[in-house]
Amino acid sequence: MTKRIIWKFFGAFAFLTVIAVFVLNFFVGFKLRDHFEQKITRELRSNAILVGDILTEDLVRGGNEAIQDKVQAFADKLDLRITVVDELGLVLGDSEEAPGLMENHAGRVEIARALKAGFGQSTHFSETLGYNMKYVAVRVRSGAETHAVVRFALPLSEVQLQIRVIYRVVLLGAIVTIIIALTIAYYVSKSITSPIRRMQRAAERIAGGDFDSRVKVKSKDELGQLAKSLNVMADELQQQIEDLKKMDTIRTDFVANVSHELKTPLTLIKGYIETLEGRALNDKEKSRRFIAIIKENADRLENIINDLLSLSEMELSRDCLNKARFDLKSQIDDIALGFGHSLEAKGITLNVDVQGEDFTIEADSDKIEHVFVNLLDNAIKYTEPGGRIDISIREDAEDATVIVEDNGIGIAREHIDRVFERFYRVDKARSRQLGGTGLGLGIAKHIVAAHNGKIRIESQAGKGTKVFVTLPRE
Repeated sequence: MTKRIIWKFFGAFAFLTVIAVFVLNFFVGFKLRDHFEQKITRELRSNAILVGDILTEDLVRGGNEAIQDKVQAFADKLDLRITVVDELGLVLGDSEEAPGLMENHAGRVEIARALKAGFGQSTHFSETLGYNMKYVAVRVRSGAETHAVVRFALPLSEVQLQIRVIYRVVLLGAIVTIIIALTIAYYVSKSITSPIRRMQRAAERIAGGDFDSRVKVKSKDELGQLAKSLNVMADELQQQIEDLKKMDTIRTDFVANVSHELKTPLTLIKGYIETLEGRALNDKEKSRRFIAIIKENADRLENIINDLLSLSEMELSRDCLNKARFDLKSQIDDIALGFGHSLEAKGITLNVDVQGEDFTIEADSDKIEHVFVNLLDNAIKYTEPGGRIDISIREDAEDATVIVEDNGIGIAREHIDRVFERFYRVDKARSRQLGGTGLGLGIAKHIVAAHNGKIRIESQAGKGTKVFVTLPRE
């Protein structure tokens, strides 16, 4: 797959490079040819003017023999054909043919243009030499009088030979350029596809369950962002797998705990009922005691079931909240008043400290009441007689924070992270003795989370516990 990708990239680069180089080669070659031809024309014209100046004196006095000799000498030195024609088109001198044997040149394009404008050029077949020639002609004058036209001729084969040399140089440059460009294209393609290949391998390992696999891409472009996203996805998948494993463990423990919590009171109820069905039914004192125990365990079952229903309701949906605006401080005062008998029975002192003036929040009043009833109930249960409980209410710009602190038996460090788990008890025997279901803190956590709030615990064994609840005002 990656090979196909790299060759797609490389093929695209190669195609564009070859096209670009050949287009550039065409225009460069065309431009160089044009430049070379213009250069030849300028050189021929300059030399023709110079020869014309030298022949002016001979042209004025009509020295045709001298003109022929000089034309021949100049042609030998310049290695080209020179022809001198008078204003009527008669050939006065030629380096390749006897002037008297040559036809009138008045009709030649370059001659006619030179007589008219001073300079002319053309390219055509030479009847005398039998091949194509480039002609450049200049007019020779002294004052207003025209004496002749000097024409230089260069075989096109010479011009084309030099042009082919130019084309070879350009072609060689094009080939070198293509090789360099294709090499660069290969490594550029490789630099693009290598991260893709690494990401593919990492994705395959992640798909195979290796969530520790990561992609090392240092670039900050789209590929770097893609690699970063892949690494983030791997982190999230790893976290989700760990969470699922943890949830699976919790679920297994939960099922076991539910079974145990329900089985114990059911077993007791069944046992006492069976006893009552026997002889104990006739013993009124034992019957009343057994019925009281059955009622106590039935209440325990009812509490567990109610707590499970509340927990399930909070876990399934946050839309179950009936939000309204109410005063949090007033609610806590009412809750504290409701626990007056329990506080008095254990001789526990309760203090409420208020920092702020406005404690109005928008929340589900019943469920928030459930949270603080549970926290205060726990604080009373696990605080020794004569102890102390402090409730602090703080007003913040966007939140309201309530701290429930006691100087009770506290919680050991190894238990703090698990107290919000369902049916988790630090002291199972004492918790059952006090009537706890082990679900209260779990329900409190879900209610606070449903309100986008936070709940946490600080505690030390033998020194007490502090529970922090932060709720948004809106």
